[in-house]
Amino acid sequence: MNTQKIQPRVSFSQKFGLFICAWILTTIIGGTIIGLIQYKFGGDSTPALRISTIIQDVFIFIVPAIVTAVFITRTPASFLCIDRFVSVKKIVLTLLTLTLAIPIMNFIIEWNANIHLPDSLSSIEQWMKNQEIAAANSVTILLGKSDIPNLIMSILIVGIFAGLSEELFFRGALQRIFQSKPMNIHVAIWCTAIIFSAVHMQFYGFIPRMLLGAFFGYLLWWSKSLWLPIIAHIYNNTLTVIFTWLNNRGAVTIDANSIGATTNYQDIIIAIISLIVTIISIYYLRKVLTKNINQTSCDGTQSLGQGTSL
Repeated sequence: MNTQKIQPRVSFSQKFGLFICAWILTTIIGGTIIGLIQYKFGGDSTPALRISTIIQDVFIFIVPAIVTAVFITRTPASFLCIDRFVSVKKIVLTLLTLTLAIPIMNFIIEWNANIHLPDSLSSIEQWMKNQEIAAANSVTILLGKSDIPNLIMSILIVGIFAGLSEELFFRGALQRIFQSKPMNIHVAIWCTAIIFSAVHMQFYGFIPRMLLGAFFGYLLWWSKSLWLPIIAHIYNNTLTVIFTWLNNRGAVTIDANSIGATTNYQDIIIAIISLIVTIISIYYLRKVLTKNINQTSCDGTQSLGQGTSL
């Protein structure tokens, strides 16, 4: 069947402007609700912080993405790339790639955490360290006690809900808007990844989070389905929750987050091996994800007679 490029009915500036306006409005609403909750129950309460996190995910990430998609196209599910699913094989290969990358990512995390600014920027560095400490304290409160109910709640909020909401916002909406400029796909993916990392305000984890965001972006581009980066994001977050929970309970003697992170000989070898097998895995994953993928409205083209707009 012949295909043709569908000209967008809404310009890039209009899409991006609508997206930003929706995000600002919903952020104000969500921030107000969160402020009221913390005023009433305190910001150091685990239940209050969990409720605030859910509200943040809904108002700051989910709602502006959906509102933007609804207003700029007649097929919002197609714009957000949530109308296409992926096979179990592709999901397994994606999660395997993330697992193989753990040691090299730990190495990069450790390296990023030890970056120091010049003395002239010591005040900025101290501010960034304070942000890291505040974020770590918030996570500790959010995860709660080291029992099964708290583990389940943490997986639901930090793992599943956060992964879903952030992918819907960053890859489903922001990256898709960048793609419609038109913008080189690699520029769109990396710009989104940089913004994704910067928004977290954890500068000593900026580079590994940016790399992770770029990987999620390529998953969307290769598979044409937002569900794959959503599942990958949920898996990554859930692993972190489980590892932290196990360490807090003293159930494991080896911290999975430290594998490949130190500068001793064994960890360096493990990190190098991890880097090599991760590159090979990503190359193979790309081949599998892009094989027999038809052009759809998710990447800006569609079959004749199936009117839609980006």
